[in-house]
Amino acid sequence: MNNSMKLTMMAACAAMCVIVAFGAEQKAPQPPYEATPVGKLESRTKDKTRSPGIFGDYWWANRFLDRHQQVEKLRGKTVDIVLLGDSIMHFWEWKHPESWRKLTKGRTVLNLGYGGDRTENVIWRIQHGELDGYKAKNIVLMIGTNNNSSDSTNPTNVAKGVEAIVTQIKAKQPEARLILHPIFPRGNAPQPTKHHAKARAKNDVTNALLKEFASKHPEIKWIDFNEKMVDASGWVPKAMMPDGIHPSDSGYDIWMDAILPVTDAKR
Repeated sequence: MNNSMKLTMMAACAAMCVIVAFGAEQKAPQPPYEATPVGKLESRTKDKTRSPGIFGDYWWANRFLDRHQQVEKLRGKTVDIVLLGDSIMHFWEWKHPESWRKLTKGRTVLNLGYGGDRTENVIWRIQHGELDGYKAKNIVLMIGTNNNSSDSTNPTNVAKGVEAIVTQIKAKQPEARLILHPIFPRGNAPQPTKHHAKARAKNDVTNALLKEFASKHPEIKWIDFNEKMVDASGWVPKAMMPDGIHPSDSGYDIWMDAILPVTDAKR
């Protein structure tokens, strides 16, 4: 083989390598929707009980601004507990003041729960500063029940969304103790009202995946007290969750009793 032929073959091989590499790059798997950032600034409400804000009935934008104002007040300071999630966390501060006072007594607590939020919305919020500027001792994460309320949602993708949030938390707050909860049980009976039964089944799949994920990451503290929130039937009594989703005062107190021995412990 003469030098000209050798050079031609080398060039062909190099071109093939570029084509293969480019093809591999083009075909790289994309994260699921549940693991990508999605804001909800356009969300509106007719609920007059929501706190008013400069954006009128654009409640999510009002909530986002209010939380950022809280973050600014905490800039350079230490926060004992950051709650990161959906309405289950949001309502603790908003609708259960007695239990909230017990949780916050002697502690700085930042509530980053937003009603209706899904994994992708939490990712967007983290990317837009909600974990910036302060030092969190503990971050408590529970999210996903709103994702699994949709008939089209794959619970495996919801777990991937939670895993993506964990990755962001560790990048933003590497010194924080990370507490991960399984999604709370939901539904007062196995009935289709508000998709409780279907969502509950999907939550169970997501929770099993999250438990396995946490077991492989010793830096994650997995706290599961779901069995304390259901009765002998396996469903949630109305005294614990009147609407089948959000805890009552007694439910929030159970939650508080589960996390404070961990969050208050020295490291």
